Amino acid sequence: MLAIIALSFVWQALLLNKNATSHKLSSDKKNSQSKKKPDHHISPVFLGFFAIAGCLAITLSAQGLGVLLSMVHLLSFAYALKAFELKSRRDFYQLFLLGLFLVAAALIFKQDLSFALIAMVALVVNLAVLLQFFSRAQAVSNTLKTVLLLLGQSMFLAAVLFIVFPRLSPFWQVPQANSATTGLSDTVQPGDIAKLAQSSELAFRVNFSQGNIPTYSQLYWRAMVLEDYDGRAWSRTAPDPATVSHDNYQLEAINKRLFMPNTFKESEKLNYQIITEPSFQHWLFALAPATSKDNSLLLLPDYTIQSRKLLSQAKGYHLDSYLNSPLEVNIAQERKAQNLALPARSNPRLVQLAQQLAQQYPDSEQRAQAVLTQIREQQYFYTLEPPRLLNNSLDQFFFDTKAGFCEHYASAFTFIMRASGVPARLVTGYLGGEYNNLSSDGTTNRSNEAQGAQQGHLSIYQSDAHAWSEIWVEGKGWLRVDPTAAVDPMRVNSGFSTQLQQQQLALNNNLLSFNHLKKFAWLNELRLRFDALDYQWTRWVLGYSNDKQRDLLQQLLGKFQAWKVALIIIGAMAISIALVFGVMFLINHQKKQKRALSPWLVLYQKALLILANNGLEKPVNVTPQNFLLIIKIKYPELSLAFARVNASFTRLNYQELTREEQKKEFKKLQQHYKNFIKATKKI
Repeated sequence: MLAIIALSFVWQALLLNKNATSHKLSSDKKNSQSKKKPDHHISPVFLGFFAIAGCLAITLSAQGLGVLLSMVHLLSFAYALKAFELKSRRDFYQLFLLGLFLVAAALIFKQDLSFALIAMVALVVNLAVLLQFFSRAQAVSNTLKTVLLLLGQSMFLAAVLFIVFPRLSPFWQVPQANSATTGLSDTVQPGDIAKLAQSSELAFRVNFSQGNIPTYSQLYWRAMVLEDYDGRAWSRTAPDPATVSHDNYQLEAINKRLFMPNTFKESEKLNYQIITEPSFQHWLFALAPATSKDNSLLLLPDYTIQSRKLLSQAKGYHLDSYLNSPLEVNIAQERKAQNLALPARSNPRLVQLAQQLAQQYPDSEQRAQAVLTQIREQQYFYTLEPPRLLNNSLDQFFFDTKAGFCEHYASAFTFIMRASGVPARLVTGYLGGEYNNLSSDGTTNRSNEAQGAQQGHLSIYQSDAHAWSEIWVEGKGWLRVDPTAAVDPMRVNSGFSTQLQQQQLALNNNLLSFNHLKKFAWLNELRLRFDALDYQWTRWVLGYSNDKQRDLLQQLLGKFQAWKVALIIIGAMAISIALVFGVMFLINHQKKQKRALSPWLVLYQKALLILANNGLEKPVNVTPQNFLLIIKIKYPELSLAFARVNASFTRLNYQELTREEQKKEFKKLQQHYKNFIKATKKI
């Protein structure tokens, strides 16, 4: 579709160029009226064929795109083709309205600050084109100033309506877009996360209350637990609906399910807000174990959290986490069996190693430590470009290539622990995050630094995607074991190591990615400042929900009453109207003042004053030309000097001149005025 639209725009440009050339040639030839005027309009038959072909292409791809995207594609195609048949004002108005509608439709899919600014620019351009259509003699710069002024005047009313106008439910349901899912998948095989780690797209942001941000090595953002292994990939087990929290759940019941008695204190609670980007998936992110009073969330038995609705737009939610609390100290036998299951004849060399470790290390934790020691001491490598494995063989990775990313090491470790008799499972999510301590105005927050609080937010990107393992130990529950810490400790303790960052730069061709921008200090600071602005935009504008509106109106108005809201809206409209008229009055006043105080008018008035002092005052009803005749009769020696002053003044005051022409003509006027003064002294 982009290629077709681009072709249409190029086609239109060529037609406009041909029309302009033919018009110039016909104006140069005075005797060409008898010739037929060239017509460069597209044949309706050819244009119709082109339109039908494009609609057919959209129809064929509709099943994969979905209804909503297909309709937007159709509108975009119609917008490109409509410009070929602008024969009347009606056609122009249709094109203009269609352009505005497309700008609004684009905001269905993306609403972050950068895209909102792009949409605003598109709105300004459309309004400027409309205004220029009605005032073609006006300069384009003046047209843009007028549009920006009109939008600025309307911002006050728009802001008031956004804050107080009731946020009604939609009168119709917008079809769901079949947009491509982003981020983690519910199945993982060696190499998947390494590909995702090359992306610099934002996944979610986190704001901790009172700035209590845990250390980097504690920031394991849990997304999915993968307990099924088929010999090639790990996948999720569908949760039992009976164990899923419902709308009427109680927080005490969740605490009883998640935590053992007396294992946590209220002071250990970590409260934070997560704002996740649209992923068109259901799973969310948390520092396990976590609880929430948000009824739009599902808390699953494996300590993961899901959204009840597909994440088609940014979503904010609050969580309470207890990082020191154990996970599921007691589990059923079927859960143990599920996390010990392995496919038959899968990775025999790893099975043999696991059996040897089971004999040497009867203790589960010592057995896990032995595997980590082997990874740490032998020649294993952590890389974003692991060698290709035959049938995703963990045997080949662990004993032959010895090079992989986090999912390679977590998969092999989990397999070994299961084969040795220890329940184990794979967990995927994100690790760490980029700390941004800039406030919305671009200044660094210094408050509470003395108490160790960090005032800022974390930005977690797709490049922070990670996989780790969990083993179940009697009396301790599920324990997190990250094999990545054995092969690349810097990845777990502080983020990507220098070697991995260099690989990311080499593999990521996007020059605007944050890894490339980090190389330049001033560009990185600009990126962080815009990230802070975008975070505040997401938090306060996109996250302005019905609950936030209700709380804000209760603070402002006390008890909510419809007449109070109506009164605010009427008052805002009155202020906006007054603002419009006030600005118009100021502009007109400035124009009059500017014209009255123009330097050439001052000189002309001085010349008239000199003549008046010499007994020759210009009557109001006498034109400048007739006044010259009067001067010529009474003071013929002044007539030529004043005529030159009058000619320069007339040109400056009544003709449209460029700035350069004005400067030159005003210099002439000054010289003529000096000559006029000299002539008056001779009388």
